[in-house]
Amino acid sequence: MERRVAFTNPHSEKLAGVFVDAGSEDVVILCHGYAATKDGFHLPAIAEALAQHGRSSLRFDFAGNGESEGQFSFGGYWREVEDLRAAVDFVRRELHKHVAAVVGHSKGGNVVLLYGSRYDDVPLIINVAGRGVMAKGIKERFGADILDQLAAAGAVEQAVKADGGRLIKYMLTKEAVEERMKMDMFAEAAKIKAEVLTIHGTADRVIPIEDGRAWDAHIPRHRLLEVEGGDHNFRAAPEHRQQVVAAIVAEVTAAAERRGSGAGKGEGVPDRQA
Repeated sequence: MERRVAFTNPHSEKLAGVFVDAGSEDVVILCHGYAATKDGFHLPAIAEALAQHGRSSLRFDFAGNGESEGQFSFGGYWREVEDLRAAVDFVRRELHKHVAAVVGHSKGGNVVLLYGSRYDDVPLIINVAGRGVMAKGIKERFGADILDQLAAAGAVEQAVKADGGRLIKYMLTKEAVEERMKMDMFAEAAKIKAEVLTIHGTADRVIPIEDGRAWDAHIPRHRLLEVEGGDHNFRAAPEHRQQVVAAIVAEVTAAAERRGSGAGKGEGVPDRQA
């Protein structure tokens, strides 16, 4: 059921993925967050649960992360959108299947939303704890004087602990921080025509629940599921993870039924090439 795959992004970097084949024509693409990998967060558990319900999935490492080629960096949201585009194309052209949904956690949540704003060709987007107000979180992560440091030096060396405990050293650049701070996620989200489910923990201290609640005012076809007491990674209690996994499976299944598509038939609205 599970096999390793690889495909290339527009920058000729090879991206590593895992395809879980449950026999369905529909495929759900799973996207990790900042300094994470395809086997981080709860992505393997989500893939397993989807397979148990007859749904295939593809999870992959963004460029510079995990087993994929490229250089790790902070920011680069639109570049990761193009990595996701490469994954969508791989499913269509190499696997000859349909993309039923894209799911992303944290930074990956932003990426799947941005994908929906640029490409209207996936019917369901699931945003798990993605950030709404992009100017926030910089000083909290890097220190109160980080903007002054970047203004003076242009770049500052940083280290982040990635999935598995591996320490990644990289250069945080003024351009990367400015790109994020100037990004208007709500304006981009307003362009999305797909159905969107946001899942957000009420006790998230990394990205507050207020960000999750704010999407309602900007995304036309949006629904919010609040996980009571859930933290950013939904690890405070086992039931939080279970609730997230179950909600994703239920939403994918319900969306397919609304489109008139069964698990193994892939008969719904065809993918539209943008």
